[in-house]
Amino acid sequence: MNHTTAMQSTSSAPARFPLSAMILYGIGEISITISMVLFGLFILFFYNSVMGLPGVLVGIGSAVGLLWDAVIDPYIGHRSDQSQSRLGRRHSYMLFGACTMGLSFWLLLSPPRDLGVAYLFLWLLVTTLLFRTSSAIYRIPYLSLGAEFSSDYHERTVIVGVRSFFGLIGTLLAASLSFVLFFPDSTPGVDPKMNYAGYPQMGLSFGIVMSVAAFVTIVGTMKYRGAPQSSMSKATSGNHFFRGFVVALNNRSFRFAWTSYSLFLLAVVLTSVTSVHYYNWYAKLSDSSTISRIQACFYLGALAGVFIWVWLSKRYDKHNLYLISILFTATLLFCAYFLVGEGSLFGVGNAKPLYVGNALGGIFASAVWVLPSSMLADISDEDALSTGLRREGIFFGIFNLGEKIAAGVSVLVGGLLIQHFVGLIPGTFEQSVLTQQRLGIVYGVVPAILLIAAAISVRGYRLDRKSLEKIQATLNQGP
Repeated sequence: MNHTTAMQSTSSAPARFPLSAMILYGIGEISITISMVLFGLFILFFYNSVMGLPGVLVGIGSAVGLLWDAVIDPYIGHRSDQSQSRLGRRHSYMLFGACTMGLSFWLLLSPPRDLGVAYLFLWLLVTTLLFRTSSAIYRIPYLSLGAEFSSDYHERTVIVGVRSFFGLIGTLLAASLSFVLFFPDSTPGVDPKMNYAGYPQMGLSFGIVMSVAAFVTIVGTMKYRGAPQSSMSKATSGNHFFRGFVVALNNRSFRFAWTSYSLFLLAVVLTSVTSVHYYNWYAKLSDSSTISRIQACFYLGALAGVFIWVWLSKRYDKHNLYLISILFTATLLFCAYFLVGEGSLFGVGNAKPLYVGNALGGIFASAVWVLPSSMLADISDEDALSTGLRREGIFFGIFNLGEKIAAGVSVLVGGLLIQHFVGLIPGTFEQSVLTQQRLGIVYGVVPAILLIAAAISVRGYRLDRKSLEKIQATLNQGP
């Protein structure tokens, strides 16, 4: 097996990647996480409760877009692996995505108010497809670029940690300021989130932020752009993509990491898309300022968690830390159902336990932003030993395929559960006691069970620090 390409990429990585470059790279994560948080928080609520589109149709429209994203992610990664652009094999794709994703996000949150059900569903479907395509063209090469900056086991986690830090800054601002700036409590007894006018304004404002952050990263990391994959033949690119896809899934380390990560995202997105419903009708906390503080607690906890997981990863193997984070997150979600609500220990209308619970949840859940991407860079070295190629792009593409399938299924399942299991009546604040109880189950119990499955899966991952050092030593020996 010829390891020349893989060896060159591994051995040429700088001994220490500059902090300034990490910061410029990390700013680009703001573009990704803003869209993820706002999509999860508002799309189901906006199109269902504000616009009156049935929950099943919202779930179908959102799921189709996410599944399309999942389908194209691996191919975008593969094409960026092969790119011969003078801008580098990642930056040319990132530039196109940065130019289009902000505009498409604004359109997603700006449907005309007088559309009927059929045309409203069509608007959701088309704008979701536009946004998912443009963001994928930016996101997959961006994530792949970060895996190429260093070959050091711990420094890879530091790079991802810096990236996660900026992503969480963006999501903290988005999740908290979105309520305060665009849905202020102005009329007593009236839910401000039912006001249509706030949604187009929010889409435009955050769409601009997303594109600007992406441009900063593109310009700031241009000098670190990777070299083309010279050993690949363009003539066989299509066949290589499908063969490489199968080879990637046959990698034991990748398969267990991918399965666990997908289940984790399935649980987290289901919680996210039902969170506003949970606060409004299960915990009986509907005012925007309280919800903003709850969201702020989660993301402040997550910011602290980034430093904790980066520090711990210097001493312990990543997959063991990831397992711990999954189990504690599941425990907190069980508590969200059994300790909050009518007749429970903390009752309803009591925000304090949710402040604490979300802060702790942020600490443990932040591991999903830090550890899996760092593990994926290690898996790319393991793959390079057997293939002789650097294929970070296709690995991140397949990883994001799982993420999007999980997110799409979560939104679809969330819509189905809200309509058929929970029995929520759209457009009204008054809901039955049974509806309220079932919202707690959908928000807390179901995701917690999915997290337990994710924990079981990650136990099959065996790529630790010592085994990676052996792999890199072999790669550096050359052909």
